[in-house]
Amino acid sequence: MEHGHSAALTQSALLMSRIRDTERTGESAEVTSLVQRTLGGDTAAFEELIVRYERRVFTLAMKLLGSSDDAQDAAQEVFLRVFKYLHRFDAQKPIEPWLVQVTVNVCRNIGRIRQRCWNTFPVTVDPDLAVAHPSRDPHAGLAEEQQRQMLWKALDTLPQKERLAVILRDIDGLKTSEVAQLLGSSETTVRSQVSRARVRMKEAIDQMMGGRL
Repeated sequence: MEHGHSAALTQSALLMSRIRDTERTGESAEVTSLVQRTLGGDTAAFEELIVRYERRVFTLAMKLLGSSDDAQDAAQEVFLRVFKYLHRFDAQKPIEPWLVQVTVNVCRNIGRIRQRCWNTFPVTVDPDLAVAHPSRDPHAGLAEEQQRQMLWKALDTLPQKERLAVILRDIDGLKTSEVAQLLGSSETTVRSQVSRARVRMKEAIDQMMGGRL
């Protein structure tokens, strides 16, 4: 009886695995079709791609930039770049890691521009705002921006694969298994990449905090 029950569970697990594989294959085929149709000049297909991934892109940009306005600008720029450079993308590969990389690059540029603005126009405390929001630290925004700039610099020290892995795992909050699936690698590889990335980033931030970067 126990053997029969175990066999049934094993068969059920195999069936669920096949269903998941079929769903992934179907979704991949659908995205591949949208990419190919877009390259063929089908604007409706590109709009479908935007609808499918706009929330994903905006959410990641929001986490990286900390501002909904900046994240919205970043998302618009991401899809402009996707449309412009889609011909360079290998349609046989998952599109999401490429979208993540484009999003990271766009957000990095926005972060650098914003940093130049911070440096060019020093932040001053508006007395009226201080009275209207007495509980808010007027320097908190600047401190957060400085932390984001250190994050960008630390990420820039990483090899591309480690950078993508740590962004997806630690910033985007995906599970290790999900990151592995997106990047087409094993969970062991992802854990190793994230571990190395964390060490490199800590060392880079420690140097910046010490004034050596």
